[in-house]
Amino acid sequence: MTHPNASTALARVVVDELACQGVEVMVIAPGSRSGALAIAAAQHPDIETRVVIDERSAAFHALGVARASRVPAAVLSTSGSAPANFFPAIVEADMSFVPLVVISADRPAEMQGVGANQTVDQVEMFGTRTRAYAGIEAPSAGEDSNVLWRGVVTRLVASANGGSPGPVHLNVRFREPTVPVSDDGRVSAEPYGFATPRVRSLPMETGDEAHEDMPVLEADRGLLIAGDGAYDRERLLGRAAELGWPILATALSGMRGRGVVSTYHHLLAKGVPAALQPETVVAVGAIGPSSRLETLIATAPTRVRIDRWGRRVDPERNATHVLHGDVGELLEQARPVSNEWALSWSEADQRARSRLREILSETRAMSGPAVVVAVDDLDWAALAVASSLPIRDVDAHLDHPGPVFANRGASGIDGFVSTALGVASRIPQTLALAGDLSLLHDSNGFIVDAAIDVTIVVVDNEGGGLFDSLPQARHAPEYERLFVTRPNRSFRDLARFHGLRYEEAGDMAGLARAVGESLHRPGIDLIRVSVDREHDLAVRAQMEG
Repeated sequence: MTHPNASTALARVVVDELACQGVEVMVIAPGSRSGALAIAAAQHPDIETRVVIDERSAAFHALGVARASRVPAAVLSTSGSAPANFFPAIVEADMSFVPLVVISADRPAEMQGVGANQTVDQVEMFGTRTRAYAGIEAPSAGEDSNVLWRGVVTRLVASANGGSPGPVHLNVRFREPTVPVSDDGRVSAEPYGFATPRVRSLPMETGDEAHEDMPVLEADRGLLIAGDGAYDRERLLGRAAELGWPILATALSGMRGRGVVSTYHHLLAKGVPAALQPETVVAVGAIGPSSRLETLIATAPTRVRIDRWGRRVDPERNATHVLHGDVGELLEQARPVSNEWALSWSEADQRARSRLREILSETRAMSGPAVVVAVDDLDWAALAVASSLPIRDVDAHLDHPGPVFANRGASGIDGFVSTALGVASRIPQTLALAGDLSLLHDSNGFIVDAAIDVTIVVVDNEGGGLFDSLPQARHAPEYERLFVTRPNRSFRDLARFHGLRYEEAGDMAGLARAVGESLHRPGIDLIRVSVDREHDLAVRAQMEG
């Protein structure tokens, strides 16, 4: 196969090799210099393309796709300031180990450093946040570069998929024409006369796992904390049952509702009860910012942190062992203990959950915790959660089995709508839970040309309710203006603007009904729940009592 110009040949090879290496989705932010890649992707039978006008939203959409599927997704932009908008999503992908292929189109070398329009230095512009960087120079019609181009793409995707998965950056320079003709009316070029067949793929690279000497686990009171990360959930559940060790499972572990303890936030509200103090704690993956879990860990003489991705997740710097490897291997040499230890945690968990449900049933007005409990028994398949209060409420109250996705690598509220839509495009019956600010922050994410089915519940507490529990609420001048930042916008109008179905729910039963109906129909539903911040604080205080 020959090509009308070298830029088209390069673009077709890059896209085809992405498909060869398992990339299935490319999210495109429109632009001229990236035109050859956009056209090649749209015409490739194995690549699904989506167009999002906002580059930041486009990157988070691709992040959501990759997060849900664990398969690298690609995002494409034109040159200039456009790729700089990818940076927040790259930071999140870096810190949460999500494989993401970031592609920036660039101007050729002769246009660099001479004041050419829409030209900036894009070489390694994301610095150390990417696992790997590669650049491809603007091609020549007289040079056969098929093997070179394919090798660059293969190595980059291998880095994205490696033992420490994450984002990679491919910067591709193009000369015009960037459309599939030899003469576009203003620039002419020679056809690219070389064939561009697929070649044998290079072996995928995987990161080396660093194994340290495993500690000996002989405690009578062993405890597992399951977080977000790469490990065998089934093996962990089975081995914990054999050992008689309770599992405290964070929401992002995806292990809720499977005989694990989920109310630890409330059980530890006044410290660690004597009956629940462990002798050994093994924390797997990232367990979140909970100071109460850290207090629990600190009570144990043996404190093990283990993560297959090689992260040191030890914010208090008090781990006795930090391991990079497989938690199943670690637990194989532990000895079983009395079931009474696990039973004490299980009974405490059940009592706490009953008490929390009792408190919510006695209150009429809605609260953040009430929203989570209202949807806990519904048949959603995946939950996407925004940062700030929503993820904290989910972690404190969710008992529903199934995957939970949140951008907790960097814990920003940016890009939530796009992330949720990316997740929903891969997992039917996805439910998304947003705060009012996180929804507004990325409302551009709704401007996508893909048909996506998702139910979004927005908890409207008129601003940054999380700050009400922080020192700023007591000590900051102009607290409401500087921190709460009431948006004073109508979500009904926002839904109308974006063509979303809209509904408001005033109580737990109404919310459960609205969400239950929405999950079984196509399109995007936005369900608003109004929450009074003072009432919300009072409910939370009652639950701590």
